[in-house]
Amino acid sequence: MIEKMISYFQLLTSKLVTSINRFPETILLATSTVITLIYMNHLDYGNVNAREDLTRIAMVLAIGIPLCLCIKVFFERKQSLNKGIKLGIYLSAIVALILYYLFMLKDVNNISISRYIAFSISLYLTFSFIPYFFKKENYELYVITLFNRFVTTYLYSVILFLGLVAIIFTINILFTANISARIYFDLWLIVVGIFAPAFFLADIPEFGQKLNIREYSKVLKVLLLYIVMPLIVAYSAILYVYFIKILVTAQWPQGILANLVLWFSIISTIVIFFIYPLRNTNQWVKTFISFFPKLLIPLLIMMFVSIGIRINAYGITENRYFVLVAGLWVTGCMLYYILNRNPKNIVFTISLAIISVMVVTGPLSGYSVSKFSQNMRFEKILKANNMISNDKIIKPSSAIAKTDREQISSILLYFQNKHDLEDLKYLPKDFEIGQTKDVFGFELEQYYWGGSQDKYFNYRIVKNGEFLDIKDYDYFCDYTYYGEINIKNTEKPISISYSEQNRKLEILENNNVIYNENIDDIANKIYSKINESSVNKFDVSIDEMTYVDSRSNIEVMYIFNDISGTESPDGNKTIHPPMFYIFVKIK
Repeated sequence: MIEKMISYFQLLTSKLVTSINRFPETILLATSTVITLIYMNHLDYGNVNAREDLTRIAMVLAIGIPLCLCIKVFFERKQSLNKGIKLGIYLSAIVALILYYLFMLKDVNNISISRYIAFSISLYLTFSFIPYFFKKENYELYVITLFNRFVTTYLYSVILFLGLVAIIFTINILFTANISARIYFDLWLIVVGIFAPAFFLADIPEFGQKLNIREYSKVLKVLLLYIVMPLIVAYSAILYVYFIKILVTAQWPQGILANLVLWFSIISTIVIFFIYPLRNTNQWVKTFISFFPKLLIPLLIMMFVSIGIRINAYGITENRYFVLVAGLWVTGCMLYYILNRNPKNIVFTISLAIISVMVVTGPLSGYSVSKFSQNMRFEKILKANNMISNDKIIKPSSAIAKTDREQISSILLYFQNKHDLEDLKYLPKDFEIGQTKDVFGFELEQYYWGGSQDKYFNYRIVKNGEFLDIKDYDYFCDYTYYGEINIKNTEKPISISYSEQNRKLEILENNNVIYNENIDDIANKIYSKINESSVNKFDVSIDEMTYVDSRSNIEVMYIFNDISGTESPDGNKTIHPPMFYIFVKIK
């Protein structure tokens, strides 16, 4: 037993050494990323600026990992390159990361994050096809090998992490060691951020290493051929039945259809890629590859019709753009399978890597196209209502239709939330959302949720450095994160519990309930108060987001950070899980 453990330890050490020798830059970047995240984990949460800077640094270090992997496998392929050229490439990569940090990662927001994800995907895809860029043969086996080892590595990593957690937890309980709970996240970062990459990279096939179909994972083969593929066929049948229902009833569904077909198509494309090496050895696979792409085309057409209806009604937004591009890519893949007798799957990976960059950068990016589309939609509505004169907005001479008010409001809110109001044509300089009535002649309409008739609302506290007097209160509780929370006072017989599921807040004294309230009821009262004063508010003061519930034996003050939800035409409101603070005074 001991000899086996020593043997396993030696094997592990050997793999780690191999990985460090072959990919030293990648391991260094992974380690640096983990160290940065661990430092953040122990940093005070109130230090917002430092945490934001460290987040950006960690993101740049992390995206440097696939970049260095691409460079390394490129060097292995081009062994004739001299040291000067290699050094120049590494220096160029460092400069690129610095420029990315300075210019494309100034802020961590939706655009920078989506762009970051797209660049990361593109780099990892590039890493996968560089060794097979011209060779093409057995590329699928190479990717499958990487996938199998990736899954195996992170399965081992999870087991290792759980074992370490069990050890630390036991030590903490038995010896009252008072170990900080943050150590568990530190361990997770070390295991998945350093150990797992090092273990995974040690088994990456060398350039020129021949792969054989006999190395195809039996587990993966059974999973794909006898579980996933039958499920895909069954799911296709359901979609076809639904397609027939649409044709018979002539009622087109809203929203969900495009996403259902898209994700199904993407998964199907991945499955075809993975089973492609088995086409010559398994008739079921050969039949599936021959006929399924043809069966998928009508479903994709149905998806394009669905997304086209949405675009025609509401213009292009980033989400619709990404769905449209992804659908076009999948359609191209299926047509390639149908029209080419000997398709090369590496084409799919290369095209996806290029598309991933194109959709987030340049004039054809989702952001540029969406802004252009919404500007055109905005201009069309204004012209239809004679609200443009000398390239300036004028108030309508008569009442503008409610649907047009809603669409104008949704466009204004789209630019405020997703981009910048300065990107919207015809608006006065330094226009703010609160000036809607002055400029357009009507109050800002609440926009609508998911294309339904339910109005969406969202109120949040404006950050203006306002003080709050809390001297008369005895207890404070923070409920600005999700989940069930129970708080007990060790010195006094007071406990407070809150359940996100039923939105019930209870305060107990000596195990007797002295206060019981539904948080949705409180949020509804605040919503009604704000909505009565003005429907044109989104950023509100602390005072407006405060509610005091005073009773004979207790007083509870609620301060909500955020209240959002939907209101149906008949006045029924649905409150999304709120985030709030409470201050309690026992009388």
